[in-house]
Amino acid sequence: MTVSPTEALPADRESLLKYHPMSGSIRAATFAVVDVETTGTDPSIDAVVEVAVLRMRGGKTIDRFSSLVNPGRPIPARAAAIHHISDEMVAEKPTLVELTPILRERTDDSVIVAHNAPFDLGFLPMLAGRPAVCTLRLARHLVPELPTFRLQALRDSLHLPSASSPADAHRAFADTDLTATLFLELLARYSERCRGSDDLDALIALSAAPITYRSFPFGKHRNVSLDAVPPDYLEWILRTENPPFDRDIRYSAEAELARRRAVDPLVHTT
Repeated sequence: MTVSPTEALPADRESLLKYHPMSGSIRAATFAVVDVETTGTDPSIDAVVEVAVLRMRGGKTIDRFSSLVNPGRPIPARAAAIHHISDEMVAEKPTLVELTPILRERTDDSVIVAHNAPFDLGFLPMLAGRPAVCTLRLARHLVPELPTFRLQALRDSLHLPSASSPADAHRAFADTDLTATLFLELLARYSERCRGSDDLDALIALSAAPITYRSFPFGKHRNVSLDAVPPDYLEWILRTENPPFDRDIRYSAEAELARRRAVDPLVHTT
């Protein structure tokens, strides 16, 4: 992806990671790991410059595909500085519309996997409505003690083996390789936590479940333990519509206020 994902999901993309019930076995399922590089962060005005798909089943890679993409507009310098893809590199490449049949074929009957999935899915409308697992959210559920959940940071924190080099970060082909490795590590932790569960539906549900932050990644109480954040600030988060905080931020504020009320019913809330 073009930029490091924020710790919270963008509010306008939450609908892209709804819980989609899907019966079946994790071991038997086919997963399509996807990644995009883009001209920016807003799908309404930005476009894809590179896309990759890695399909896997039973922990093994079945096939993979990647292509540079002509975005139909100049690539801003700030984006090129991250993924090192230039206008010249994409000038003669297919457009995303031209690649749509291939992307549909490569992801058919698969569960989509991506790191910060709402970002990637926001740029891939042909994958709308597919069941998806977000490895960023899954990591937050399974290893919440880590200080950050950016893809390259997880490589180091979890000591992930990967065929790709850190120097290849923010290129779609390499990022799908690392995301697939991360996904397998998280599956092992999920199985251990859930006593060997092979329930695909439960895995998808966990990825979509709300996350409780230990501290907020923004504002005047940034990185302050949630139990030390003043109640009026938590109440402000629940009241405000500008900015529209995402569901995890709001869920965390609600959960913390509920915890305090359970300890002291006289805790004031609006």
